Amino acid sequence: MLSVNFAGLKLRNPVIVASATPSITADAIRKAEANGAGAVVTKSVMFPDASGRPTGGNAKPRFQLYNTPNGYDPSLTKRGGQFSFFRMQEPYPTPEKMAKMLDELKGPGGVGIPVIVSICGFTGDYASWRKLARLMEDAGADAIELNGHAWDPIVKYSDPVIATVVKNEVKIPVIYKMMGVTEDPKSVAPQLAAAGADAITGLGTFGLSAIELDVDNESPWFSSAHGLGGTWLRAVSLAFVAGIAQSVDIPVSGVTGIQCGDDAVKYMLLGATTVQVCAAIYAKGYKVLREIADGIEAFMRRKGYSSLEDFRGKALPKLTGAPPNDLPIRAVVNENCNGCGMCVESCMFDAIRCVDRETTISEACEGCGVCWSFCPSKGIELRNFA
Repeated sequence: MLSVNFAGLKLRNPVIVASATPSITADAIRKAEANGAGAVVTKSVMFPDASGRPTGGNAKPRFQLYNTPNGYDPSLTKRGGQFSFFRMQEPYPTPEKMAKMLDELKGPGGVGIPVIVSICGFTGDYASWRKLARLMEDAGADAIELNGHAWDPIVKYSDPVIATVVKNEVKIPVIYKMMGVTEDPKSVAPQLAAAGADAITGLGTFGLSAIELDVDNESPWFSSAHGLGGTWLRAVSLAFVAGIAQSVDIPVSGVTGIQCGDDAVKYMLLGATTVQVCAAIYAKGYKVLREIADGIEAFMRRKGYSSLEDFRGKALPKLTGAPPNDLPIRAVVNENCNGCGMCVESCMFDAIRCVDRETTISEACEGCGVCWSFCPSKGIELRNFA
């Protein structure tokens, strides 16, 4: 039911571990497979810098989960609440280290799922990308994913030439990971497809600076984060993925903010063939991979779908861009109302009254939808009254 062909790779399910620390070692990749991953993308491989030191950093601590003013409360995430994930510096494996890891993963006691190796060359140095791709294909990579940030300096735009250079060098599938949050996917994705990319991943870690503070200690949790993730960014990435899917015919892998089956389904309804998971592993552990796959299957059974293709892209035709409903609308109380009065406090038009737990809405209602959107008992609905 969940098997899928992604850019020529046969996956048992569409749930892929994204390129990050959860896939930085052979043991981590084994753990991902044991917990149901359909494939993994390794942490990005980079050449050492000019001094010979491994690229990247080794900040401690380097990660921060955040969903309350005072840090992270796991119970909120367990109930499906949104969270933020902040990343500081990270170490990156060298080609030699990744080659040893692939040798271990492809030999006895290795893994049976595809291992996609992420590579990251230097900005403007196409020879570095070509060389990395050649080394990783020779070492046994099942596919190559191109880290769209590039390196030294980090850039925030996609370079189709990288896709062409690598595609001309290797025979395995080449996937371009778009990571420029300000790019227009409908304009850039076709350029990447024309340049030879077999698939596109979007949208990767948001390369925006960020700061959060510990109020009690009057100091930052961290001085600056260079990568943002978490469920609160999912809506941005969903729109980005929809733009990619609407503009190219090659497979798309959706990433950012996926912590349950329904999150994954949203990406697929907007055209994604697979999804990639990162921050949810930090927040819930590797078991979240199986939870997501099981959630997708539960959705399919509920809807009567026998394959992922039965619903992939089904929501795209509904993205009409039409203006919102301009008919007169008013909030109306229904039988589910429990008289809690929360809507009274939120009404900006002073249209709601709640007396003796009986709620009424006057003609002053503008139909803005605030009370309807958060009513805990679903006791308010919006109706046309023209």
